[in-house]
Amino acid sequence: MGLGIQAIDAIGREHAFRPIAGDVLFIGRQTVYFTPAALAAHLRDHCAIVDETAIEIDRTTRNGAPSHALATDRSIFRALGIKSVKALDVSPYEGAEIIHNLNVPIPDYLHESADFIVDGSTLDNVFDPAMVLRNYANMLRPGGRLLLINAWTPREGAYTLCSAPWYFDFFVSNGFADCRVYICISAGSTANAYWLDSAFMASEEARVRVPILACWWRKPAVVVLAEKSQSSTASVTPTQGHYRSDREWRAYRNNLDSLASSRRPHLVRSIGRMFPRSRSPRSRGFVWIDHNFQTTRLSSWLSLPLAKTGLNILQSTRRA
Repeated sequence: MGLGIQAIDAIGREHAFRPIAGDVLFIGRQTVYFTPAALAAHLRDHCAIVDETAIEIDRTTRNGAPSHALATDRSIFRALGIKSVKALDVSPYEGAEIIHNLNVPIPDYLHESADFIVDGSTLDNVFDPAMVLRNYANMLRPGGRLLLINAWTPREGAYTLCSAPWYFDFFVSNGFADCRVYICISAGSTANAYWLDSAFMASEEARVRVPILACWWRKPAVVVLAEKSQSSTASVTPTQGHYRSDREWRAYRNNLDSLASSRRPHLVRSIGRMFPRSRSPRSRGFVWIDHNFQTTRLSSWLSLPLAKTGLNILQSTRRA
C-alpha cells in the first residue's frame, strides 16, 4: 500500500478547503513515495503552513525504498499540524496501533473514533468490501472525512474491484454531506483524471446505463472523498441505478441535493502528457480534470491541449 501524488494533492487541497483536525486514521501503514523535502514541497503547493521539521524518515513499512529515504505516512499530517495519527491493520507487523479485521464489524470502541480516514488500497484487498465501507462510515465522527484510493484493475493484484458508481451510490444512499469520486488512469509518470459527475448520476440516463470508464491495459484507480453528516448512516444497501424502484430513486435524488450545493474544489488532476479519452456514449457521466484541477467536458480529444505539467514521482524523490 502506498500514497503517491494523487493522494498528496487530495490531502493538501482538502486541508486548504477545510483544515483537517482531530484524530487521523490510516488503514494499514502506508509507504509515501516522497522524500521529506519532496513531500514538504508538494504540500506547500496547496497549504500555506507546512512544518518540514515534523517530517520523519520511514524505517518500518516493508514496501518502502530505503535508498530513497522516504517520509513516513504520519509525516503528511504532522507537517500540517495534526498530532493524533494512528493506523489500523489486520496484524501488527508494520506497527499499527489498532488491530482489527475489517471483514467483520468494528467493536463499539471504534465507532465515531476518527475525524479523517485514509485508505491507500486496502478495500481492494479484502473479501468483503461492503463491510469495509460500512466500517469506515461507522468509524467516522459526524463531519469526518474519508479518503479512499483503490485499484480498478486486476493488474495491480487487487482481490476485489469496485466501480466508481459503487462507491458513489453507497455514500449518497446513506445521506453523506458530500462525495467526490474520480477515476485516475495512469501510465508511467502520466495520468488522466476524471470526475464522476453527480448531475449525471441523478439523470434519467443513469436509470438505464451505468457510466463506464476504464483502461485495463493501463492502471486505473478510484479516488473517493466522502464527508459524513450528522444524519449519515452506514446501513443502507444501494440498488444499482437501472434496478431501483421509483421510491428508491426519489430518496436517492433527495440525498443528491446536498451534493449539488457543495463548494469543495476538485482534489485530483491530470498529470503529464496523456491524451484524454474521447467522450463516447460508454464514458458519459465522467468529466475530464485538467492539470489545473478544472473540469473540461470532452467532445473530442483532438480538440484539447495536452496537460503540460506534472511530476514523475520517482524522479522527484531522487532529485530531492
